[in-house]
Amino acid sequence: MDDEVDGLANELAVGSGLVKPLNFDIDTLAEHVPALFIGTPVLKVQEGLELPAIDLGPLHQVWDPNRARTFFVYGGYWKAEPVSPPGLATHPVYGRSTNQEMLNGSRSVELAVDDTVFFRPTQSEFVMLQFGPIAVVRDGQIVDSWAPLPQGA
Repeated sequence: MDDEVDGLANELAVGSGLVKPLNFDIDTLAEHVPALFIGTPVLKVQEGLELPAIDLGPLHQVWDPNRARTFFVYGGYWKAEPVSPPGLATHPVYGRSTNQEMLNGSRSVELAVDDTVFFRPTQSEFVMLQFGPIAVVRDGQIVDSWAPLPQGA
């Protein structure tokens, strides 16, 4: 491989393509499937949406049915988007939190306390460094764990 190509393609760049974070959803990687997710438990579930100092009552749910239920998950504000179960979103007014992320969904989103919400990272290396070992899952079973490459290595 010549020096010009060495500067463009390395094991980290290729690895990111294989892990396929959201920022890698491009045509040339369309045949790849995402391989890295953040799983976090639901801590609290409430019907409707309550925003501090703003009382919209049921009007908010009529205006946007995807705000009918509210879920708080452990941690949050990662460079990641909720993907499972589908239909969850952060609230633009409430904002994001590193302590307990608030997500909203329609009545069709069925989650209970201790269920798991999965986020798909928008990046790979930076997000991997925020957690411990990565659980390797095959056929629904954890079969191994891998330590991410430390920053600067």
